[in-house]
This record gives sequence, C-alpha cells and structure tokens, in this order.
Amino acid sequence: MASNEELTVGIPLTYWVDNEKKRVVMAEASGDFVDVLFSFLSLPLGTITRLQSEGKFPQNQRQQQPLEIGCINNLYQSVKDLDPDVFWNKMCKEMLLSPRNPLEGSCQRLQVNVDDTRPTKYFMCHSCSKRNDLLVSTFNGARCYCGKLMKKEMELLAEEPKEGDNGVFVKGDAMFLIGDDLRVIRSSPGNSVQPLLKHRYKDLSKTDPVVVYLGVNEIFNILKKALTSKSPLSDVFIESKESKPSYTFSPYTGSSHLKDYLEIKVIVSKSQNKVLFVEANADFVDFLVSFLTTPLGSILNLMNAKLSLGSIDNLYTSVKNLNPSWFIESSNKSLLNLRAAPQFGCKSNNLNASQDTPKYWYGTGAVKDNMGRIMISKRKDMVQDPKEVKLFEPRCRDGARELAVGFMKRPCLFVVRDDLQVIPITTTSSILYLQQLENIQLNDLEEHLVEIRKSHEALNLLGASLTCKEGALTQSLFYLLRKWKYQRWIPFWGVLGRKKKRHGNQKEVEVEEKEKESAVVSDMRNREKDKKVKNKENGKEKKGNMLTTPEETK
Repeated sequence: MASNEELTVGIPLTYWVDNEKKRVVMAEASGDFVDVLFSFLSLPLGTITRLQSEGKFPQNQRQQQPLEIGCINNLYQSVKDLDPDVFWNKMCKEMLLSPRNPLEGSCQRLQVNVDDTRPTKYFMCHSCSKRNDLLVSTFNGARCYCGKLMKKEMELLAEEPKEGDNGVFVKGDAMFLIGDDLRVIRSSPGNSVQPLLKHRYKDLSKTDPVVVYLGVNEIFNILKKALTSKSPLSDVFIESKESKPSYTFSPYTGSSHLKDYLEIKVIVSKSQNKVLFVEANADFVDFLVSFLTTPLGSILNLMNAKLSLGSIDNLYTSVKNLNPSWFIESSNKSLLNLRAAPQFGCKSNNLNASQDTPKYWYGTGAVKDNMGRIMISKRKDMVQDPKEVKLFEPRCRDGARELAVGFMKRPCLFVVRDDLQVIPITTTSSILYLQQLENIQLNDLEEHLVEIRKSHEALNLLGASLTCKEGALTQSLFYLLRKWKYQRWIPFWGVLGRKKKRHGNQKEVEVEEKEKESAVVSDMRNREKDKKVKNKENGKEKKGNMLTTPEETK
C-alpha cells in the first residue's frame, strides 16, 4: 500500500481538453493510474452496488443520478432485505453483500483503491490446534468439528514481494495514453497520432493541458461513469458535460444442447405480453444472486463482445491488446481470466465458477522475521512441522463436514419478479401476492415451465440483468416461450395442456393412435348410417355389415 502522503496527494493525471467542444481529447498517466483502471475489472458487482448504496464517496453537485446497473440494484436490495433464516447461515448473506475481490492481494497494493472490503482474515478453534484434522475459516464465528466457534485469529504467512516489482499490473515507471473512452495504449509520439487524427485533430493548438491529482472520490466517479458512459473522462472533469447512459447487449439465439438445466415456472400476462414473475427453487435463486459475486472482467469474458457497459469493455480490450511485456509477469492473464474469489462461486451457476481453493498449512514460521511463530501458510515449505488444514465451507448445512451446496437453504420456494426482486414464499402469502398484482385478471395469466440451460439462456439472463432496469426476465426469457416448440403450458387456473411435445412419449403416442382409430371407426359408422337411411327411402333395405352395431342391424 502507498503511504498516507501519497494517498493525500493522489495519482497525477494530465489530460488535454478542447474547450470549444467541451471534451477531453486525450490523457496521459503513469502505470499507477492504469493499474487503478484495470483493477475495475476485478470488482464484483455486489461490491460496486454496495459502494454506491452506502454513499461513502460524495458526488459532484451535477452528478446527482445514482449509479444503476440494470436490475442488479434490485437484486442486491432483495438479498439485503431477505430474512437470515433463508440462508444456510449469516456468512452466506455476508458473502453476497460484501463479496471478496479475486485479486484482493494485488489490489491492496494500489495507490488508490476504491474497494474497502475488509481484508480476508483466518480463524481457528482454540481447542483443536493440536488435532491432526485441523480446520480454518475465513469467517469469524464459524463452527468447528468440536462444536465450538472458531474465533482465534491466525496470521497468514505472506510470500515475500519480488524484487523489482514497481507496479501492480503494469510497470509503474511506464507512461500510457488513455482515451476519453478509456482505451489504453503505450505512450509514444507515434502512438499519439492515430487517436488524434481519429477525432479530427491535425494539431493540439486548440487544446489545453490540465494536471489533476486523483484521490478515492475522483477514482470512484470515474468508475461510475466508466460503467455507463462512452466518454467518462469528459463527464468527470468537464462541468458542462454529461452523457446519456450507454449499454447494449446482443442476446444469444442459437440452440443450447447442454444436459444440465434449471427448471422454473414462468407466469406470463397474455394481454401485456410480458413475464410477471417466476416461481423457482433455491438453485435458480442461487444462480441469480451469484451475479453479485461475479467480477466485471469475468462477465466481459463470458459475454465475448456481446455486452457493452459504458467504457468498461474498452478496458478489457486494452488488456488484450497491450504488449505483454508491459505487464508484470502474467498479470494480464489474471485480468483476462477472472473468476469469483474462492468459495464465492455458485454450484448451480457454472458461469460463475470460483477460483480453486488453495491449500493451507499450519506450523511455525520458517523464514526470517517469522521464526518460531505459529502461523498458517499457502506454501508447505514456509512453515516447520506443517499440518494440512481444511478450509471451512460456509455454503452448506455443516461447513466442517459437507461440500458446497449453495447460498440458500434447501428446500425453499421463491418468487422472482420481472425486475429481479426476490421474495421467499415461506414468508409471504401467495394469495396476498396475487392481490398485489395491479390491473391483472386471473384469466389473463398463463403458466409455462421453462428450462434454463447453463449456457445461452443463462448468459442472456445475465446480460439482461445488467442492461434492463425493468423487465430483465421478459427480455431474457420471453423468446423461449415463442421459440421452444416443446414448451409445456398450463393455464393459470389449472387446466393442463400441451402446445407441442418435446420428446415422443410412448404412452402418449399409443393413446393418440387409439383416439385416431376410434375417430376413423366412428366416421365410418356415421357414413354407414347415412347410407342405410338413403337405402330405406329408396326401398332397398340392406343388411348391416361388420361396421354396424347390433342395434343398427335390428
């Protein structure tokens, strides 16, 4: 971390402003500022929403509009309002409201870090330190094998910083050019020409340089504008400039053939042509709330250029395009392949896989300054008499003995509204909920059973939740109701029907064949009766044949 003096002064940034057009033409800064920009990619959605909702960073008077990322604010507030009994334990709720940064260790070395999430701490049981099957938790108050709470804080033996590291992600002594849209390139006279010509500047005579020092408030304002604007630097530094929010998403339309899926019940208003709400179990709600623990960079990687959130995608592209030699070791790969922090992923959401859980070793320090101290380490060779330590798993009933299940307690049924507000049925009357639906008649409702495959359908739901302030479910699911030929439907008042069949069920096929045969026989009988009547009228009585009934023959 930087010293207090450095944080007081802030990070220097020079930008050139066109006062006639009221815009930032170009900016130039050292690797310290670029490190901060690239760190935005590691921020989980839940962290960004929490920072905005807590109001820790004062806004400019002209920037009164709060940051809203699609329906994510509603999802975050729903988790905050949920009763703790809906989760396996209080730790699960805390994980969703304050998710950890997967690059926590690196971001703690930034000169300015907007992520104020508490650093990871480690706790063990006072009574079990001499056992062979040791347990450690990254949450205070988890329950040990023995039934006691793990409250003894342990020190993690950190690896020694490597010599020559003068930056976090990029080399700190290098200079970079930053466009108004946050495209980052290496600073050189040659590299400066094309961006200027692109904006129709033949020279810099109409631009004035401005030097500013950026603290945490300014950095957070840049983050907010980076998520919504194509010109975040102009929006932050030029008083009269304020862009409209810019975000786009191109849904996946191809077929998904994965076997794993989540089934949900979708309630549709036929007259409004929209999804009103869905009924789903804890697996689907786990899938939704795990969006909060997903880093921005992971989302951009999954979306594969189909999602644009302001200028954040330009940062991701810049990491791809910059020469790897300007990054410290393989930090560019870490930024491009981000996953949720260990234990913060979701089993029912393979889009949000977490980092591999590291192994921990318990013993006495074996390196200088730590000799003889009881510690834990991620490296076996850094402690004497090492004992492997198991990591407590909070996402299940018994974290000391069981594997991860999810954040929500099982079994449980939820209602999820079109704007991603989550309501547990266990604490809400279903009749009262229906009464609260405004201007809705029961005979206008239709129910569909929809399968959310863990690929295209899941990505569409994630993309819609980030770009739609209302109607995320309608935008992401309604095309399935039109497209899937095998969809089952149930009118809301309970009569079961089928629009089309997905698979040929043998029993159903047999029933249909019998019904067809019966219809053919009935038709032939009717024709025979008509023929008999005509024959009687003509005086030509005819005996019944094999298709006439005994009554008809008499």
